[in-house]
Parts: sequence; C-alpha cells; structure tokens
Amino acid sequence: MKDFIIRNKKIYLLISIFILLLIWQISSFFLSSLILPSPMETIKVFLMLVSKKDFWVDIVVSFGRGLLGFFLAILIGTPLGFLMGIKEELEAFFHPLLVLTQTTPTISWLILGWLWFGTGDGAAAIFIIFIIVIPFIIVNVMKGTKQVDKSLMEMAEVFNFSLKKKVFHIYIPQIFPYFMAGCSIASGLTWKGVAMAELLTARTGIGAAMGLARINLEIGQVFVWTGVLIILGHGFSRLFKHIELSATKKWR
Repeated sequence: MKDFIIRNKKIYLLISIFILLLIWQISSFFLSSLILPSPMETIKVFLMLVSKKDFWVDIVVSFGRGLLGFFLAILIGTPLGFLMGIKEELEAFFHPLLVLTQTTPTISWLILGWLWFGTGDGAAAIFIIFIIVIPFIIVNVMKGTKQVDKSLMEMAEVFNFSLKKKVFHIYIPQIFPYFMAGCSIASGLTWKGVAMAELLTARTGIGAAMGLARINLEIGQVFVWTGVLIILGHGFSRLFKHIELSATKKWR
C-alpha cells in the first residue's frame, strides 16, 4: 500500500511538471523571446552557460557565501537560542534585538550591507545571509528548549546527571527537530538572500550574473540562474529533512 501511494505521488509530480512546461511552452508562442523564452531556448542557453568556466565559478562563489553566512548564523544563533530558552532574563534582554532582525525589511539590510561593507568581495552578502537566517535559528532553538520534557529534567536531577549527560541525552534529542525545522526554512531563504545581496553589492556570484543578464536583456540566462537557485534551495531543504529523519530514528 505504501509503495502504491509513493508511486502515485511520483506520477502526480510528473504530471504537474508536464503541465507547467506545457503552459510555459504555449505562453512563449504568444510572447517575444525577450519577455519569455521557450523551454527549448532556455535549455540552449543552459548548455551554452555550462560550457563556460565563469558559470561554475559564480555558482561556487555564491555557494561559499551562502554557506558561510548560514553557518555563522547557526554558530551564534544556536547557543543564544538555547540560553534564551532556559533563562527568561536573557530572553527579555535579547527580545528587542530579535524583533529588530525579524521585522526589518530585507531591502533595508541590503542597503545597509552595501553601505557598511561596500561592493566587490561579498562581505555584504555574507552579512545579509547571516542577519536573515539567525532569527529562525534563535526562535526555533528557544522554542525547542522551552518544550523539553520537565519530567525528564526532574529525573536527571534525581539521578544527578552531569551537564554533559543532560545536554547529550535530554536537550539535544528534544531540541533537534525544532533546530532542523529552523534550518530547513532558513536554507531556502539563504539562496534567495544571496542572489539579492549579490545583485546589489557584489561583482561576482549568481546575483551579479543575473544583474548582468538583466542589463543585456538575456532573459534566458535569468531563467537558468533562477533554476540553479531553486535547485540549491530545494536540495538543502531536502538534505536537512533527511538529516532530521536519520537522527530521529537513531535516537528512538
């Protein structure tokens, strides 16, 4: 029964993709290629781009910036969210800063990153990814910490668990699903953010390449780069879900 459901889901997925491609193809008949290139034209552009070294260099550069900003947010946001979850005083102290990072529009961070870090080396893009991602990590880890089973903590006190045992046997297994949920959401935003940041603040990377394609009216290239960003976002989201499932099975 399970295999039948999985096969049906795959069939529906293929049908959905086919319908989207069909709509795209039909729409391209009525519009100029400067507005909407056909799927075949986009594939030709893709094949042309993959044969160039700059295409892969831009992907690697954006990938590195995105990962660096993302992992900096995890490195700082995870312990901060944990401490805010166990200490109400810290939560109250950092709450205004958390609200600030959550509610400030991305365009504001883009402009500030451009003014503070300038253009060229990608520092502004790394900063923007960091500032976009860190609220999701902090909030999810904090929520997970607050949801830790009180009876387990009482048991740990009775049996005089060391801090190390509490962290590895109680806190991490119960916080981990919340942490991974935050990472999954943030990973999608990372690749959107890196492209927007590079468009305004960098001379290399996917966003910069899309900006150049816009100036040259190379709409097919914009479609190709968009596809690359979709693959990166979806791939990382699936990766985090896989890690979460594997870890959850292990702990169970």
